[in-house]
Amino acid sequence: MTKKSLVIVVIALLAVFLLSSGCVSYIHSFFPAASYPEIEPQRGVTLPAVPDYSFPYEDFLVTLSSDVDPEVYAGAQSAEKGVRIYDTSIGDDEWRSGLYKAMTLDPAQDTFFDNLTGEFSQVRATYDLDSDEYLELMAVFVQSLSYRNQNLSSPKYPIETYRDREGDCDDKSMLLAGLLAHEGYNVSLLYFGPEQHMAVGVACQEMGYHDTGYAYIETTRVSFVGIGAGSLEGNITISSYPLVIPIGNGISTYRRCNETLAINDELSDISAHLEILATDLRGRESLLLSRRSDLETMDRQLEVMLAEGDYFRYNQMVSEYNTRVREYNQDLEAYQAISDEYSRLAERYNYIISHEHDRKGTYRYLFGEQ
Repeated sequence: MTKKSLVIVVIALLAVFLLSSGCVSYIHSFFPAASYPEIEPQRGVTLPAVPDYSFPYEDFLVTLSSDVDPEVYAGAQSAEKGVRIYDTSIGDDEWRSGLYKAMTLDPAQDTFFDNLTGEFSQVRATYDLDSDEYLELMAVFVQSLSYRNQNLSSPKYPIETYRDREGDCDDKSMLLAGLLAHEGYNVSLLYFGPEQHMAVGVACQEMGYHDTGYAYIETTRVSFVGIGAGSLEGNITISSYPLVIPIGNGISTYRRCNETLAINDELSDISAHLEILATDLRGRESLLLSRRSDLETMDRQLEVMLAEGDYFRYNQMVSEYNTRVREYNQDLEAYQAISDEYSRLAERYNYIISHEHDRKGTYRYLFGEQ
């Protein structure tokens, strides 16, 4: 997962010294420590309507038809997405947090978030979703958007990512964080500097990811809330502690980490068991093939003995042949039993990885009614 480089402009301030005036002490009154990008709508811009967007959630299909204001979208596209630093003592964490907050919560996007969450609210009402399912609905939507690594360009505003139907890790994370903040969830962006990656965190009842108090949400692909990223693009594994960037002032939390962790533990156990069974099956299959070959050889020899009328040798060998057939069938039966267990576990494994858009249904499938 490659994080995009950010534009930083350090402004050298020319202090004009007036005799005996002491004006230099007022420099910080005129300039903030840093200034961040803002969307200026481009008046008169028009765009073709975007097609409806559909994605699976739980056991139904969600279709969104919300469009964006073309003037705001054009303004977002043309905005200078960098930080102007006036005070060189400002730390990287401070200006980085300021940039992502400014881009996620730019007030020019308020109507966009109002309209989009309005559609999500209708889905929530139609299917009687609780607070956790509502959060998962928005998470699955963002996760389902195409991931595109854009490491050579600047980050995109949420309104851009939505209309473009694609984005990088930070693009998609800002979109989801903006949606969750708008709907009153206690949400933060999680920035991982060494790995150049970004995800979303939502407050949970447990200790959370790396004891941050936030459940981890990977936005680059569909996955359960509260489960770490695993291996990212480029075989990168996250090991660093994140910079936590709070977004908004929401208070709602996510309360189903116990279920997603149970699902993930089951997936890990199944995966480990499948690996053991696969090794066992390969060994048994090799032995069965060898024994079958021996039996086929003995069968041909017995046919020759019968054809030649060599009944004495035939009767001596047929007894051994029948013993080996019984042993072969016993081994084949054991192999089939292990193969059946492998198939059963593989079915459960495949169900989990193909239903990460449905935490509720997956938990019920694995563990019964909640």
